Amino acid sequence: MRWIKELFLYLVSFIMLAPFVWLIIASFKTNRELFAEPFGLPENWMFDNYIAVMTRHPVTTYFLNSVIVSVVSTLLALLLATLASYIFTYTFRWRSYWQLLLVGGILVPTNAFMVPYYFIVKWIGFYDSLFGIALVYAGISLPLSVLIIKNYMNTIPPELSEAAFIDGAGVHRTFTRIILPLSCPGVVTASIFLMVTAWNELMYANLLTQSEGTRTLQVAIRFFLTTFQANYPQAFAAMILAIVPSIVIYALLSEKIIGGLTAGAVK
Repeated sequence: MRWIKELFLYLVSFIMLAPFVWLIIASFKTNRELFAEPFGLPENWMFDNYIAVMTRHPVTTYFLNSVIVSVVSTLLALLLATLASYIFTYTFRWRSYWQLLLVGGILVPTNAFMVPYYFIVKWIGFYDSLFGIALVYAGISLPLSVLIIKNYMNTIPPELSEAAFIDGAGVHRTFTRIILPLSCPGVVTASIFLMVTAWNELMYANLLTQSEGTRTLQVAIRFFLTTFQANYPQAFAAMILAIVPSIVIYALLSEKIIGGLTAGAVK
């Protein structure tokens, strides 16, 4: 049975890694080599594709825009999610219904709100701005943030809050001094998911921006392939540059991700 499990793992790994490996190899080819031998190795490894991406396009601006949108949206979502999760640790009227309404947003497809988000962002004056994109990302990511952080807060013994109240600490001080520091693993896990999701998102970033100065890296890659010019290897090189940060984050923080997701599974 062990060899069957290993074979299955190898098969899954191959299915997951094969497209990424092909993308890396294709990014070092020329257009002629890509269409002549799409699955072959390049005759000459074209590092010029990466140089062209960095010099002929304002990739630094696109990269910085993606960083700003990811960081701002993550901070907004975490601010609201930690407060909402702390509220749900108390017993109040209709708590289960409010919790179901908020967390149930995970089941709603994000593309169902394309039109409302577009008109709302344009109405409040944040169309074609990085903050407008970050605001939408924060709203989309809020249900997942609450689910992760709330599950972690549920593992904190309620006796700690009771002891803080006995010592004279109010609701706000208990939250900032006790609950929030103990919830750091869950907050870190949620922040990783939020940042990676915001970094890789394309649909709303393309919908809510118009000028070149507000394009994120994912949106900018689309303009490498135009009606009159299609340099696929350079587009693939830009994709590699966009994918690498996500891989690095998961590789460095994988233990925190797993720890945050499994919190509360065993008490």
